[in-house]
Amino acid sequence: MKAADGSVMDYPSTKEEAWRYTPVDEIVSRLAAAATMPATGTSVSRQVVDALAGDHGGPRLVFVNGVYDADLSDHDNVPAGLWCGLADLSHGRAAANVALAGIDWAVDGFLARNHADGHDSAVVVVDPGVRIDVPVHVVHVSAPDNTGERADSATISHPRTIIDVGSGSRIALIQTYCGLDGRAVTNASTTIRVGRHAEVDHCRVQTESTAATHIGHTRIEQEEGSRLRMISVTIGGDIARNAIDVHLHGPDAQTELVGVNVTTGRQRHDTVVTVDHAASRCASTQRFTGVIDDHGRGSFSGEIIVRPGTVATDAHQSNRNLVLSPNAEADTRPWLQILADDVRCTHGATVGRLDDDALFYLRSRGIPLDEARTMLIGAFIRDVTDAIPHPSLRTHVAAIIAASNGMVATDPERMR
Repeated sequence: MKAADGSVMDYPSTKEEAWRYTPVDEIVSRLAAAATMPATGTSVSRQVVDALAGDHGGPRLVFVNGVYDADLSDHDNVPAGLWCGLADLSHGRAAANVALAGIDWAVDGFLARNHADGHDSAVVVVDPGVRIDVPVHVVHVSAPDNTGERADSATISHPRTIIDVGSGSRIALIQTYCGLDGRAVTNASTTIRVGRHAEVDHCRVQTESTAATHIGHTRIEQEEGSRLRMISVTIGGDIARNAIDVHLHGPDAQTELVGVNVTTGRQRHDTVVTVDHAASRCASTQRFTGVIDDHGRGSFSGEIIVRPGTVATDAHQSNRNLVLSPNAEADTRPWLQILADDVRCTHGATVGRLDDDALFYLRSRGIPLDEARTMLIGAFIRDVTDAIPHPSLRTHVAAIIAASNGMVATDPERMR
């Protein structure tokens, strides 16, 4: 594949540490076999989008198979100081961000393919000193062709989202990848730039069909004194990779990353996180949780890099995994590169099963086995679901997690 600068980019291999647990060859094969399908003529309606992604108020941009759909979107009443829409070369900051994103993503063949074959790009720009109270929602829907001439081929899309938050601003963002039943391949890229002393709350939710393939990469760049909090939920996809790449460029920047992946059947979910402390007095936290059932496999690779010459670095990482079946598999790999002396870094990882004593206690109180199991799983992932700042999204995600893992209760209050 060719990158934005014209150079040739190879697809990665499992010999590379960051791709160790990802079935790269199978993904490449699916990419080659997939067919591009236009959004027109699909069965996606507003009711379908609401059911798949939820309606959380505020502006909403909806893309179907990588193509913007104005009829499904809502951004007529955009607050002052916020610009959101398609990549518009007539808008100075939007055009500049699209150009920079093309350079940023010269990383591997998947991202090169995204920029070579991507159609419409979602762009969100916040002016300096602006505080946006309502969440901005970017929805990417995959709609496979299950009845037409290409019913045997997976639908492919290359969604791209670019977010630029000006100095001293604050915004809440929801990014949803969802889809109708059927085979689909999503090769997604997201760029988030957080200006000096800006604040961002970002929720990334992936609930595509269990027959889908998802490759996602989020690059976050933070300047001095900025704060970012990201909640990541990975549920859908036969194969799903979620890579988060954070660069702390300015001193006193802070980032908090919280995530959960729920894996069942024969799903394979791979979460890869890198936080690069390139400036002094920066702080980062990683808290990721996995629930793996049946023949599923969940993998987590978390990396902390502390660059030479930095001081007063504070970085923490944890990964907890709950394995519900003897055939399920969890991989966890913390990875630290500490190249400075003045640091405070911790990391930890656990893999375990449901507590038999706790299960017995609940059953001894007359609670049926399935409901007792539900309660314990809900308690295990509560750290993530409770961290979602939007009540409507919190309820929506809790219901999907409950349904995907065969849990009895879909009411999040019963999962507490």
